[in-house]
Amino acid sequence: MKYRIQLTARAQKLADSLDFQGLLNQVVCPAYARIQQEQRKEEFGAIFFHPMEVAELRTVIDRFKNTSAIPPLIVSDLESGPGNMIQGTARFPYMMGLSQCNSPELAYETGKIAAEEAGEIGYNWTFSPVVDLAADPDSPVVSMRSPGKDPEHVIKMAGAYLHGLQDHGMMATIKHFPGDGHSSLDHHLTTPVNPLGKEEWRQGPGRVFQALIDDGAMAVMPGHISLPAFDVPDENGLYPPATVSKRLLIDLLRKEMGFEGLVVSDAIEMGGAVGYLNYYDACAEALENGCDVLLFPRVNDRFYAEMEKRLQSGMLTLETLRDRACRILSLKEQMGLFEEQASGLKLKLQTPSIDKEHNLRIANHVARESITLVRDRKSLIPFAMRPETRVLHVVIMNNYDRYEDLYDRLKGELLKHTANVEQWLDPGPDRLFEAATNGQFDLILCSIGSRLSYGLNVVRLHDEVARNMMGGWTKMGTPIIFISHYHPFVHKEYEASIDTIINTYGDIECTAEYLVDAITGQHAIRRELYAHD
Repeated sequence: MKYRIQLTARAQKLADSLDFQGLLNQVVCPAYARIQQEQRKEEFGAIFFHPMEVAELRTVIDRFKNTSAIPPLIVSDLESGPGNMIQGTARFPYMMGLSQCNSPELAYETGKIAAEEAGEIGYNWTFSPVVDLAADPDSPVVSMRSPGKDPEHVIKMAGAYLHGLQDHGMMATIKHFPGDGHSSLDHHLTTPVNPLGKEEWRQGPGRVFQALIDDGAMAVMPGHISLPAFDVPDENGLYPPATVSKRLLIDLLRKEMGFEGLVVSDAIEMGGAVGYLNYYDACAEALENGCDVLLFPRVNDRFYAEMEKRLQSGMLTLETLRDRACRILSLKEQMGLFEEQASGLKLKLQTPSIDKEHNLRIANHVARESITLVRDRKSLIPFAMRPETRVLHVVIMNNYDRYEDLYDRLKGELLKHTANVEQWLDPGPDRLFEAATNGQFDLILCSIGSRLSYGLNVVRLHDEVARNMMGGWTKMGTPIIFISHYHPFVHKEYEASIDTIINTYGDIECTAEYLVDAITGQHAIRRELYAHD
């Protein structure tokens, strides 16, 4: 059933009592780190916490909640379990790995774990799940954050994760409307264009968003992505990002698709929005054209002054601010936050003390089950590894110096099977050619790829490290197994030169152990591709 924010008299009265700055503060979600840096003392309707240790998060969240007269929304990105954002909790592979398991029950359980671990320290809202289709292998934003390419599979797996979150007190957010993943451009930097026609969109991204809206998603995050099929160009011939498009947020999302939950912008400072129009105009137009909450505005004295100017010019109206604030306050009332604040207790679904060991077992199970043999033309898997087997582990990864723990753990697991393991970092094609032709090694394992990072602009192997793929060393007869730990589409770029490749969809503490076990046949490796091809 669709989620609906039902406006209440209590919320309307409270919104009517707020002045201009108080209304603005209710419709923004700044980052806690920036607020601390600028030493702001205002109360905000929502606040986002970047990764910290559990104990520190508990302290700062409690402090923020205890100094707020109106209960705040406490927010994070729980895109794949709790551990990436709440350090010290169970870490899971990325969403595409979870999706590869093809188990809605496991996805639901992962959402539940995220909700319980985060809720226990005060969170009540997550900007997840990502429901963009992984249509363009070169997308620098979507990739392994997505449940996959097929709309029905995405609906099944993201829907289960969403219910695991919301059934356990955590408001979920489906993103990035109207659908990222159809471009190699990064909306952190520029405004990507979703090129789909109306019917293509309705059968693809539109089908996913509609199904999850109908199934009760409480919030939607529009991306800074244009959709020309449903919009019109401006005077420069450019199509606006969804963030500021009335046709996309009100006419399409609200009216045609019937969404009555909360709309939160993506970070308003991203280039896809503020490269399109003036920063403060973007803030005003996002609110006027359908957003309820602004994410990561620079809240300072200039922000208030600039928004006051837009109020005076008519670009932003008090009527809009009161409406958005009333919706947010009504939502908080529906979530029981006022009662929770008054009683000092959590009225949402209560759970026994968190079973950390259970959560870790689930995370490890996902890691093991998601490891996938994407291609094996030479039938190398399983590979018999004996004490005398000579193994070379090559690391061809952008920013490989950041992943020392990953490849050291992998080397450690290899040493359990053979004492003859060498490890080379960015060796170059000449050295690799010699290694593959002189009979020095019985097996070459190659960790390859690039990891997603905001503003990266390209997810492919790139710069000088990519030159390792020159020289012809992959076709000289030595068995070679490639491993992509992050980017799931390496095999598409190197269609001819990579004959055997395994995807792990992320790296957590147990991944190296399960990976080597799968390579050596200690347990069966997944061969089906559910999330992508």
